[in-house]
Amino acid sequence: MKKILEEAKTHLMTGVSYMLPFVVAGGLLLTLGLLLGGGEQETGFAKKAVETGVLVFSLMVPVMAGYMSYSIADRPGIAPGMVGGLIANEIGAGFLGGIVAGFLAGYIVNLLKKIPMHSYLAALKPIIVIPLLGVGIVSLLMYIIGQPIALASKGLEGWLTAMSGGNLLILGLIIGAMMAVDMGGPINKVAFAFCVGMLNEGIYAPMAACWIGIMTPPIGLALATRLAPKKFTVGERMSALPTTIMGATGITEGAIPFAVGAPLQVIPSIVVGSAVGGALALVLGAEAPVPSGGVFIIPFFIKPVMFLIAFVVGIVVTALMTVLLKKNIEEEEEEVSYTQEAV
Repeated sequence: MKKILEEAKTHLMTGVSYMLPFVVAGGLLLTLGLLLGGGEQETGFAKKAVETGVLVFSLMVPVMAGYMSYSIADRPGIAPGMVGGLIANEIGAGFLGGIVAGFLAGYIVNLLKKIPMHSYLAALKPIIVIPLLGVGIVSLLMYIIGQPIALASKGLEGWLTAMSGGNLLILGLIIGAMMAVDMGGPINKVAFAFCVGMLNEGIYAPMAACWIGIMTPPIGLALATRLAPKKFTVGERMSALPTTIMGATGITEGAIPFAVGAPLQVIPSIVVGSAVGGALALVLGAEAPVPSGGVFIIPFFIKPVMFLIAFVVGIVVTALMTVLLKKNIEEEEEEVSYTQEAV
């Protein structure tokens, strides 16, 4: 079971990784157009930027489904997967439907590859038989099972859209904590995929909390080394700058060396800091239409100042809690640690 889950996660993240450039391009174009007033204009550059951004966003689910299928069944899986993703968009199944389409297409194509055929006809299998049967079967199944998924997707979208006050705070807490708890691991990836899926539905608030959970842990720990240097090894203090850069560019894994050295002190600190920052970002109305780019894309956020306030609060909470929980390192222990790191 564990192996199956690991493989499923690999296929999902393959699809998400190929999808991200479309989400980034669409999000930036959409935000730029809205900032220039394109949402209120009937014509002009700003209006076209908004329309192009929405159009690029429409490629998100088909591309994800196509490359999930590619991860499972290689090149023959791309066409059935993309068609399944297109149908998911058409019937309103959205991101969840795209995930189902990607898995369906990949495994169906793998089965089609095993169809016995005469050697004279075998050459037709990858160019006619698999595309035709693959697209046909996936399309039929998506129209059948896609309707319940569409209802679930719409229900989730409605729930998130209606969120306010305490509910929004809870959502921010959960997303921020999930992004930080395993620093780029499976839980982090699940939360990230959920937030990216909401972008396709035009719901940008969860991604703001997601960004807090991505960037806060490394930067908060780097700040802690400056607030209480005696509680960190020489190596940890020297890594403060690269760790900050990693956090600022969206690499949560920069926090891992600190967590390995003191997991019981560091992990609770980064979880609480990211949860507090994520909740505050959503309560203050911050929204992020772009899923990658680090601090460089904050100007494209909705209410970027509110996001920055929440971001700073998350960093400070992380740093202060780490300082409070960690004990001073003895000089002898510090020297040994530094010698081992140098070797």
